[in-house]
Amino acid sequence: MDSLTQGLLGATTFAIIKDKEIGKKSLLIGAIAGTIPDLDVFLAPWFNDIEFLTVHRSVSHSVGFALILSLLLAAIFYRWYERKQSFGGWFLAFFLAVMTHSLLDWCTTYGTKLLSPFNGHLFSTNNIHVLEPIYTSILLIGTLILLFRKTANFNRQKVLRYTLVLSSFYLSWTFVSKGVANHNFVQQLDNQGIKYEKLLVSPTPLNTILWHGIAKTADGYYFGTYSLFDSRDEIEFQFESSAFELVSKIEKNRLGKYYLDYTQDFPLIKSDINGDIKIYAVKYGPINYFGKPEFVYPLSLNLNQLLDENISIDYSGKKRGPVKNYKKLFKRIRGF
Repeated sequence: MDSLTQGLLGATTFAIIKDKEIGKKSLLIGAIAGTIPDLDVFLAPWFNDIEFLTVHRSVSHSVGFALILSLLLAAIFYRWYERKQSFGGWFLAFFLAVMTHSLLDWCTTYGTKLLSPFNGHLFSTNNIHVLEPIYTSILLIGTLILLFRKTANFNRQKVLRYTLVLSSFYLSWTFVSKGVANHNFVQQLDNQGIKYEKLLVSPTPLNTILWHGIAKTADGYYFGTYSLFDSRDEIEFQFESSAFELVSKIEKNRLGKYYLDYTQDFPLIKSDINGDIKIYAVKYGPINYFGKPEFVYPLSLNLNQLLDENISIDYSGKKRGPVKNYKKLFKRIRGF
């Protein structure tokens, strides 16, 4: 998720434990602690773009990191406050602020290496987009009330509980919405006689109503969208072929393998007669919602020159991502 949302979540989870003891300062401390995992972005200058895909959301987002960092910060603040408050309380507050960051990222499509460095698996449930204004707004409103409302005759713990319950309820709703979408994708694929090996359902930006359906076959992918407000009787699927037979050659290069791992077994591979290849991580779905699917940010390489210096991520379509046309996005959300 974005840093604002992570900071707000860290602030509220930390404050639920420490607000009674240190007041509004708990919001600031929690917000800082909640954004610490994303400080791995400062490592980016030491890696190229493809290498950094293996670094971001890895060790700094792991369970082990959350435990160690929470113990360290708890020890510092326990002494800072002259041991007047329990060490266990400090540890729990920091662990909640740091670990909920990783758990929220787990819900997105990018994926989070919760068991790093012992296991490089990207965990992701694909139930919420990194740009989700309602979830962020719930946390923001609660935090602003706590910051600007005078403490006298005001139940701060009640506000904290409502904020966390409402935001958690909304996050839970995303699983329900995705489940409805998944059911409809499966039903429509079966009705249309489309045989597939895997089905991935991914969120679209700024909402929890419209979903991408990505059905992987032996030859490529079927892409479709489903809105809970759909007025359509049938989901329209668009097929894109993929040169999966090239995977074994591509993964012989370390950067190629890094990117294939990042796609989580959903690479769209396009090649030409000159050996030029573009690989798209289609787990995010297309950037458009009508017509032929369009994608951005492919890995670009050539099989005849499979060297690190000739492999890069193509950002030429940067101005178009992650949504090509917001008017059409909102039109599709409404079910048209």
